[in-house]
Amino acid sequence: MKKVITLILALTMVFSLAACGNTAGNDTGVSASGDDTSQSQPPATEFEPIPLGEFSAQDFSGNTVTKDIFADYDLTMVNLWTTTCGYCIEEMPVLNELRKEFQDDGISFNIISVCMDVGNTDEINDANLKKAQEIIEKAGVEYPNLIPDSVLLEGRLKGIQAFPESFFVDSEGNVVSEPYVGALPKNHWRVTMNNEIDKLKQAETEE
Repeated sequence: MKKVITLILALTMVFSLAACGNTAGNDTGVSASGDDTSQSQPPATEFEPIPLGEFSAQDFSGNTVTKDIFADYDLTMVNLWTTTCGYCIEEMPVLNELRKEFQDDGISFNIISVCMDVGNTDEINDANLKKAQEIIEKAGVEYPNLIPDSVLLEGRLKGIQAFPESFFVDSEGNVVSEPYVGALPKNHWRVTMNNEIDKLKQAETEE
């Protein structure tokens, strides 16, 4: 029994290390593309949906993006990253592949990212924005990347201490999950996404 507990604690520490602090992009932890079959279970307690707010962000081309971005999909994963976080960048191709995989299977699922060190819509850091654009181009990212506005930064995105951080949003713009902190292996993310989709379906049938 002690060996089992020790193993669980060790695995927990490994996954928690696959994240970058808010002020530095130190590369310590596991690879996001690692072949891992462990499952990410949904939180044990029921999560009460929280509105993300009436935000007015921008994509990297300068187009305004509101919560309407969620309307066309049953569930959207929101991924927070920075240009100095190695793990954030490493998991981008993984997320891109999973998004395509789910959509090819006819699942109403999307991913969007918010870059947290390009400033905000009122004061954009042009140097970091250029760096971010180069990163997503090199990674082959096809999902939307956003510049946050003050509503997001003073709301759900306030006080983020480690990256990447991800959470899930329903079609009405409500946050419907606890945060997932750190880069996860592809199989781990696949199971997590399926769990969140199943949770949403179950909640809808209970309404």
